[in-house]
Amino acid sequence: WLEPPLRAALGAEFEAVTARLRSRAPVFLRVNAARATRDAAQARLIAEGVATLPHPLAKTALEVTENAERIGQTACFSEGLFELQDAASQAVIQALPLAQGMRALDLCAGGGGKALAMAAAGACVWAHDAAPARMRDLPARAARAGARISMTATPEAPAPFDLVLADVPCSGSGAWRRSPEGKWRLTPEALATLARTQADILDRAAGLVARRGWLAYATCSLLAEENEAQAAGFALRHPGFSLHHQRRISPLEGADGFFLALFARAA
Repeated sequence: WLEPPLRAALGAEFEAVTARLRSRAPVFLRVNAARATRDAAQARLIAEGVATLPHPLAKTALEVTENAERIGQTACFSEGLFELQDAASQAVIQALPLAQGMRALDLCAGGGGKALAMAAAGACVWAHDAAPARMRDLPARAARAGARISMTATPEAPAPFDLVLADVPCSGSGAWRRSPEGKWRLTPEALATLARTQADILDRAAGLVARRGWLAYATCSLLAEENEAQAAGFALRHPGFSLHHQRRISPLEGADGFFLALFARAA
């Protein structure tokens, strides 16, 4: 049942993308720009026996090419020089209009990887998740990275924010090679439920954005129902927001499939 919507979304890339999603996912690192340059981190890693190559999707991305199993035992990991994070996720953060001192909220933070990346770019970051247990490792990760993340159960309290990132729950179709069981568990009914949840999160996020602020909507999905259709629906419901740009990252670019729509709120 997934073939028609995937074909509609991917067009001529359908065969190549679905073939790519059957291969093993690469291991990527995000260099902590607050602690090291990419070149310096790469040199430290090779000295500890881990080989990497810069990846073009993001200025902070390194793809591990040898000895990925050693990453967690390296001194540069314990010193907070890098985090494990897919290159497409890093590209999403790189595309945001982050600035030093900007108040930013990661509304669906999960483990907090994107919150940490925003903090490394100089933002003052709050993190929230509907399931707070998902963030249980975030304080330790933030301490290792030298980042300051404020975790909040009620993001309405510190609102408004200059930027709100809503990396919403989704089908995960862009990352099926990391969790291949996802394609078998997804049903039409589950996809419809996800779409309603995504719209609800976007509507909530809109109320947290300051005037002249930014709202970023992201998924690791390839399906138009979760991506372009959600962005278009949000624009219709919230005329005070205008679509600044949107981007679909294909697995053919070397990382996971991702989607980003960035909205600007009017004064």
